[in-house]
Amino acid sequence: MENRREKRFGEHTNVLLKDKSQAQETAPLGAVNAYTHDMSVSGAWVCCEMSFPVGYVIRIAIDLGSGEPPVEVDGEVIWARESRDGKHFDIGVEFLHRIPDTILSLLKHFYGKKDAIPSSVS
Repeated sequence: MENRREKRFGEHTNVLLKDKSQAQETAPLGAVNAYTHDMSVSGAWVCCEMSFPVGYVIRIAIDLGSGEPPVEVDGEVIWARESRDGKHFDIGVEFLHRIPDTILSLLKHFYGKKDAIPSSVS
């Protein structure tokens, strides 16, 4: 049995991985398209065409499909391996939330699908 801090949701969500050290205006030039296998409030299992070393910090733009701009959060690569197809890489990313809005956006996405939840927290 796995020791997970947060509930995982099996979602194939499009994400964009950017080098955290790049300037915001140049980041899309070096961005990597990817998708999630599963995701939680604290992290994600991401599949992409590029390998990232353990310990590397990346900026992740998550398209939650709500018509809103993507949620951006920094994440640290905590594990990496070659995918079963041999053409891609799977990485485990732990989110480094610095802004409570990113946590709230993910909570609204995961838990607010069936029941309305507050749009703000006081």
